[in-house]
Amino acid sequence: MGNRKGILTPELRGRLDAIFEFLVRNRQINEKVQHAAYRQDILPWPDTGSKLWSLLHSKAHTQSAPKLDVLMPTWQNLHQNYDAFKQVRSVGELNEALWTLVQPADERGRANKPVFDEMWTSLKAVAGFGEKTAALFVKSIIEIHTLPINRDLCFLSAFTVDPQETMKVPVDKVIIHIFDCLGAPKENFTSINGMIEQSGLRLAERPTLWDDLWFWGFITQLNEKVAGRVTRINEPKFLSILGAPVDQWDRISFAAEEFRQLVEPARAMAA
Repeated sequence: MGNRKGILTPELRGRLDAIFEFLVRNRQINEKVQHAAYRQDILPWPDTGSKLWSLLHSKAHTQSAPKLDVLMPTWQNLHQNYDAFKQVRSVGELNEALWTLVQPADERGRANKPVFDEMWTSLKAVAGFGEKTAALFVKSIIEIHTLPINRDLCFLSAFTVDPQETMKVPVDKVIIHIFDCLGAPKENFTSINGMIEQSGLRLAERPTLWDDLWFWGFITQLNEKVAGRVTRINEPKFLSILGAPVDQWDRISFAAEEFRQLVEPARAMAA
């Protein structure tokens, strides 16, 4: 019997426990992959304003089909408010700057929210962004400023993360497929984030750890003409990632097979 939408059953909780332990153990692999992407987004740009502009553009264009006409007013607002972004030095100032992109200005979502949740709330309302892309930007800012591997990329000062604050996972089709395999079909951004929050599984020094689901899902999924999206080791997808540690594929493919086995058995059990 399938899981009711957004309900963390004991069986699903057990599977998430095992996957979380896997993510903790293998976290350095995706940290290296993400570091390469962040260097491309951050290093070429001379000041805070241009670094933020680059990061916002980069995350907007991770969408499978970004709507350029919908995004246009966001880039216009960013240009008009560029001084506010150029002067950002802290998380609080970044939060304030992001609200300038919300048109028409609607700040009802600001009340009594932790700073990163408020940041996500503002960005999801920005034209052309939405909940997944907003979560991806917030995740990126946090990782750039908290992971030791990204120390040379930091550009904001006094950056701290409340260990009690829960970060939104940028849920897309890859992660939805993982939960489908785990026996939680037809879930969405809200329900998957809700189940992860219910699990209470978090790593204080790596609050964005659950986003690693995307990396492991991406290299263990492929689309077949008849079967659709299936779980299988996909080396071409791994090689398509700019900055992928290709020389470590033997180790990574071994871990990917472990991940696949943690995910796939649920299908057989649900049959």
